Order: sequence, then C-alpha cells, then structure tokens
Amino acid sequence: MALYDLPVDILLDIFGLLSVCDIIHVRQTCKSLEAVTRQRTVWHEALSRHAARSCLPIPMLVEHNASDSSATQLERQTIRAIRFWRNWLSHRPAAYRHTAIRPARPAARNRTLRNLGVMFLPHVPDHVLTLTLYDDTVQDRRFSFELWDFRPAQYGAEPRCVDILQIEALLAYAMNVVSGSTVALAITRRDPITQQCITEAYGIDSLHSDCNPHFKLLTGFPGYRNTIGLHGAYLVATDAEQDVRIINVEEGRLEYTLKAPLMLNDPTLRFAERQCMDAVVLDNFVISFCKQYIFLYHVPPTATSHTSQEPADIVQEASNIDAIATYKWRWRIDSLIARPRRAPPTLNLHRKRTHNTTSAPPLIDILIRFDTWFPWPVNILHHFALAPNPAYTPAAFTPSDLSTYPYLLSDTDGPFMVHSIPSPLRIFTPSDMALGTYGTAVWLDAAADATTPAQAGDRGQRVAGRVLTRTPVPLPAARTRPGEGPQDDHVSPGLGDPAALNAGATAETVELATGAIPAGRGSTVVSVFDVQETEERWNRVAVDEESGRVAVGHVDGTVSIYTYVPAW
Repeated sequence: MALYDLPVDILLDIFGLLSVCDIIHVRQTCKSLEAVTRQRTVWHEALSRHAARSCLPIPMLVEHNASDSSATQLERQTIRAIRFWRNWLSHRPAAYRHTAIRPARPAARNRTLRNLGVMFLPHVPDHVLTLTLYDDTVQDRRFSFELWDFRPAQYGAEPRCVDILQIEALLAYAMNVVSGSTVALAITRRDPITQQCITEAYGIDSLHSDCNPHFKLLTGFPGYRNTIGLHGAYLVATDAEQDVRIINVEEGRLEYTLKAPLMLNDPTLRFAERQCMDAVVLDNFVISFCKQYIFLYHVPPTATSHTSQEPADIVQEASNIDAIATYKWRWRIDSLIARPRRAPPTLNLHRKRTHNTTSAPPLIDILIRFDTWFPWPVNILHHFALAPNPAYTPAAFTPSDLSTYPYLLSDTDGPFMVHSIPSPLRIFTPSDMALGTYGTAVWLDAAADATTPAQAGDRGQRVAGRVLTRTPVPLPAARTRPGEGPQDDHVSPGLGDPAALNAGATAETVELATGAIPAGRGSTVVSVFDVQETEERWNRVAVDEESGRVAVGHVDGTVSIYTYVPAW
C-alpha cells in the first residue's frame, strides 16, 4: 500500500512525528499528500510540538491568536517561530529591526540626562516604559517615566511617546510581574515637605484607546525605602530594619512583616548579609533572597479585608511572621535575580492559549554574581536552581514537619549550581542583567573581544545572553552546592568538559538547521546580541521573549530596541 493510500487519521499521526522540513518535502511528492499537509490539524500539532521542545514562547502570539488562525496562518506562524527560536539560540542573533527611542524632551543647556531603567510591559506588545533622569535645576532633578509606542517604527516612522509621568525625589519603583493586575506600577518617592517615604500605585489604561492620561493614580500611602518587587496586588518592600513588608497596594494596607532571624538574639544587630535583594511569592509562601541568606516564610491567607472605599493607613499593626526555613550561601552576593520557571503556553484549537499549571511548586532559576573584597564583583555569572519538594501538597503542609515544606527541607537543601558563565567586568564600566519570564538571561559586561570571552578588554561592552531553562538540570546525586566537593576553596565549581559542551552545541546546530528543536538540551554557547568595542555607553538591559526583543539603555538617555522575530 502506498503512503497516499493510508487513511487520513493515520497520515495525521505520521505527520505529527515529522519536522517542519519533512512535512514540506512530503508535500512536494503528490497532490493527495499536499492536500493533507494543508490541513489545520497538521500545523497546529507542529506548532504545539516545537513550542514545547523549544522552552520558549511562540513569538507575537498576543497579536495573532492560534484559535482564530487558518491552516495557512498556522503554517506561517510555525515557520516564523522556528526561525525566531533558531535565531534567538544562535551564537550571534541577527536583529531584524533596530529602533532608537530618544528622551521625550531635550536636556536643558549645560545639563545632562541619563537612562535609569527600561521595562517591557507584560503581554502588551510594541510598548516600552523608560525611566529618564533630567538633571537640570529648572526641573529639580526630575525623574520621568515615559510610555512609548514603537509600532510606527515598523513602517519607517519615529516611535511615539504616549504619556509621561514626572516624579521628584524618586526612591524606588517596581513593574508588576503579573499580567492583568489592576496596579501596573508602584513608585516610592520622598515627600519634599515631610521627608517621609510615599508609595503610589498606578494603573496603565488600555494602550490601544485614546484615553489620556494613560497613567492613573490609584492609591497613595506611607511606604518603605527599598522596593523589592510587585506581585499582583502585593508589594514587597524593605528598609533599614531588614524586615520584609508585604503591602496590599490596592487597599494601601500593610498585611505582614516578615522578620529576619536575629543575630545573637540582639535586635540591634543588622548585617548587610540579611538585606533582601529579591523575593518570590508563590501561593501562601514568600521566599526572600538576601545577600547571603535565603529565608522561607509561610504567609496565611488574609482573614479580613477593608470594606471601606478609602485606603487604610499603612502604619497600622501588622502580623509579624518568622522564617520557617533558612539557607546560608557560602559567599556574599553582589547582584541576584530569581524567577519561577514558567512552562511555554499550550495551544488549543478552540480557545485562547493557556499555560501549563500544576499544583506542584515550580523550580526557581537564580542568576547570581558573587561579591569579592575588591571594588568589583566576580567575573563569572552563576545559574543556580532551587528545586521544589516533589512530595509537597498544600493540604499536607505542617509547620513542624520539614518534609512537608515546598522548598528548603533542611539547612543544606539549598540551591544547586547548574552552570557558570564567564562574564568579565571592568571597574567604572556600567553593567546590568535581566532574566525573562521564560528563562532568557541577558546581561551587560566588558567582554568586547570575541577571541577572549573570559577576559575584559581595555574598553568596550557587549550585550550577551543565554536561555537558562534549556540547560539540563542535574539529577539529585550529581547536584553541586556552594562549598561542596573538591572545589570548596573556589568561588565557582567551574565549567564543564569543553569537549562535551562543544559536542552538544554542534548537535543542536544541526537540529536547528533542519527545523527541529531539540528537547531537554540547550546550547552551551553564549549568545552575543551586540558589541561596542570602543565606547562604554550602555547601562541598562531588558528582555521580552514573547515579542523577541532586547532593550538596551544608554547613559545619554537613549534606548535601543532590537527585534529578533522575522517579519511575516
């Protein structure tokens, strides 16, 4: 029996096992097989399969919903996604478009302006939020949040500034990591009269409407000096007391105070090692990542809530919660980012995309640069992973039983190292790092010479990156933690076998070239997005995998946006 004589159901099962290139080759054999390869089911299955194997999102799926796409559109989307994934994972990704965003207003005479931050808005394509410092006496060092729409740049026009929010005496800010939340941005500033810290919660109206202004002030209340993050309706902040505060920004109410364990039972001892740098909020648990410690807190659900429309006073008495588990790093940390590992979205023929959600806690990826006694940190980036307890269930959790904890089952059961990445720095040269939702790490360092990636040159910078979630997680028996094994006196457990790493990279390159995305094995090659060999003008970086973009802030206030997704 010939292949084209098989029932359509069997042919669809066969095509579900083929790569995109193989499907195209089969299409060219005869008209009957060509008709089968043009069915919507074939390309929906191909797109779903390759998305799961890539560990990356399908680019621009916010704009083009798979449930409303025809077979031809799904085919084009599949080929486009594979081209993006192959480009994103390559040694030197090629930018299909470069957009330059300049500050909305020029600097005053003899004064300067500087970019202090750049942020992509979650699930809002073609918009970016920049933070610029206008250092002039007229505006009293005014900080300016500028919302930009760079869709016109696709057609050769200049990006458009949608709205501007000007703030004086800015202390800290945080963009909400949960899409669809009422509060999109939290800003902490110092009141010029009372000198108190004031936190303001802003919503961002629909960016596709003609509403003005787009920044909507929702609440304002006394706050705390250091903002750690904004997770849905909860703001995580801290101050000189090193206690972590959980604040309901929608109601302006302090919910909990997470107490750091005392040193020698003396509440006046506050060491920098216990200063919170990042936090992860998962269900009823908060994980505080400090300079040399990790604290796990169990936060019970809020028993009561205010029924009044007026925000509550944040200085009210809040519940004090002690850490239920502690882990100490062997070395102090200079910079850290922690993100729960997120699975790529799954497609459905009849509904919008959904994310793989389970009751089990996720693995947490941690990107770290350790500190040194010198004026600069270690010239290595480390990827650690905090593994969850596979036996954890919310109903079985008991504070007195360590085996029921979601993480940190013992004092030694902390993060384990996945791999280390050479990333040299140079004193007085700006550096930054960002970690995307799907595990793409992007950073600025001083490795401008491609022939010596582990050595900083005399001048220059590079924008480098790597998809952390594509690196295999070691089995429990092979996991290495700081201070374990024969390398106890080293800051880093070191790199893997170069021969094995090169072999893995070569195999992946072949599979990507044929349109197949390998599962469970990632490229060991660091991707270099851009290099400047003589100047040192980059100071901020951001990444958005869903739109395939990397943003780089300049010291003169300019923001460069690189798009790595091919056009339709």
